[in-house]
Amino acid sequence: MSMSIGNAAVASAKKKMRQQIAKRLKRITDESIISQSSMIANTIRMLPEYHKARKIGLYLHLDVPDAIPKDSGKIVEVQTDLLIRNIFEDNKYIFLPRVVPTTDLPSTQQKLLQFAQRRLKGKQASDYFPFLSINMLHMPDIESIERLVMEDAKANAFTIREPTEGEDAFDVGGLDLVIVPGLGFTKSCTRLGRGKGFYDNFIRLHRLWSHYNAPSEPAIIGVSLEEQLVQPHVIEGYMELPTEEHDEILDAVIVGDEIYRRR
Repeated sequence: MSMSIGNAAVASAKKKMRQQIAKRLKRITDESIISQSSMIANTIRMLPEYHKARKIGLYLHLDVPDAIPKDSGKIVEVQTDLLIRNIFEDNKYIFLPRVVPTTDLPSTQQKLLQFAQRRLKGKQASDYFPFLSINMLHMPDIESIERLVMEDAKANAFTIREPTEGEDAFDVGGLDLVIVPGLGFTKSCTRLGRGKGFYDNFIRLHRLWSHYNAPSEPAIIGVSLEEQLVQPHVIEGYMELPTEEHDEILDAVIVGDEIYRRR
């Protein structure tokens, strides 16, 4: 089944937007990344969603950026070191993502994910059951995170450390808050990822899972460097970020000390 003309236009617009953002990120300094990340961590700490949350899904930012070519566009994102320390100091629980074959997920999650995907009209049949997914695993303390290593640095193009064990978030009642990275964001809380769909699929799965198993859905918050914030303008007929049906809208986006909420 070939991509429709409409979907092809969106895919082309997304590619161009990723290239534009990557060019801006090449010019960012390490000092700016650290400063902005620190400000974002402090802003999140003041959010009502954060105060209410006990179980928080988070990501580990990319390590060793100097080992990756600057023109790759893959190395720059909000750092999470301070945020991780804050969460443990505030006696909350951290869950980190691990990329796994979808067939390794519990059968109930597999069925829900497939059901969630089938509700998307623009999805191809092969996308109903993606090959790879992420699950969120509990990390008991900061030392357990510091001990994490890459199982295969050559195979892991993003040099991300992942947990290999820990309680799955869905086995302990789901998450209250999920903080997600991305390549680009807007003030209206749309997000442009790197094209793998891991977080969109997980957000969609968790929102559907919560419908049946929890009193409320988790708050989904994106964290963005200033250089990743896309200002309103038109690209190939799309205002701001080009989006498709499977692109999940966030509840809020944090840029420095600014909080942009979903309209």
